[in-house]
Amino acid sequence: MTIDRVTEERLILELDAAFLDALLERDVAVVDRDLPDDFLAVFPDGRVADKQMELENVKHAEVESYTTDEVQVHWYADTVAVVNFRMTLNMKERGQKRVRDLHVYIKRDGKWQMITGQVTPILQT
Repeated sequence: MTIDRVTEERLILELDAAFLDALLERDVAVVDRDLPDDFLAVFPDGRVADKQMELENVKHAEVESYTTDEVQVHWYADTVAVVNFRMTLNMKERGQKRVRDLHVYIKRDGKWQMITGQVTPILQT
């Protein structure tokens, strides 16, 4: 059965925006609800984080605002999609930083979940 990728992409991007907004608002409940227990992330310093570490990261986030652009969704199957984008973060005490973000979504039991994410600093302007 083929899915409606336009509709599914909209759902994924809504989930992704909710995740980023939760980081901004330090809304641990949203992140806890939306991330699966087997979530993994790779931070810019090379640390690999599980869901609990990501929740701590959200709790202590220092983001004042953010913008995204160059958002792309790449499909690898009807149940696997990768969201790639550039993000500019305005931090409370560390100024502005620019990163490339990659979020991998998998559909399980009819529900999209971010299974992994990676943040890479943009070193050149």
